[in-house]
Amino acid sequence: MFAVRSFTPVLSRRVHAQQFQCSWRLLSTAALDDKVASFKADIETHLPADGKRVVFATAWLATDNVFVALMHEHFPKVLSGMNLVAIDTMHLFDTTHMVAKQVEAKYGKAALWKAVADVSTREEFNARYGNCEEMDTADFDFVSKVEPFQRALAECNKDILITGRRMDQAAQRISLDVWE
Repeated sequence: MFAVRSFTPVLSRRVHAQQFQCSWRLLSTAALDDKVASFKADIETHLPADGKRVVFATAWLATDNVFVALMHEHFPKVLSGMNLVAIDTMHLFDTTHMVAKQVEAKYGKAALWKAVADVSTREEFNARYGNCEEMDTADFDFVSKVEPFQRALAECNKDILITGRRMDQAAQRISLDVWE
């Protein structure tokens, strides 16, 4: 024996689900539009129109790349005048280098790359400083991040620094102002 089922409830559920998805998209688009509007207002308020005094420190994370994309779309003159600074710790993933090249090419903005002083490969790093996993964290951070970054900032001679620091990366960052 065959049972006859009504398809109305199934269709009704599908229509309801589609309506929900459409309203969710509208809400998420509106929220995103608000964030972009806030970003644009912050850039107009805090950065010079020519970008000449600005450095953006990038680690080629998704959030950093979104920043570059938004700058390219909404403030191309600021992006053109600013410096992108990238640090090669000699321990970056190969994909990080690939993403960096893609972002630099797509937006026509080459980064100023700085690396660990007096080494050009991971093998040279290991010979000079030892295996990074066996180094004291503070020593590794200074040698591979802080010192190269200080050299980059000195070379750029800028007085506005934009970082990709996010509140979710460390407890002490939760209370940081967006612009300080």
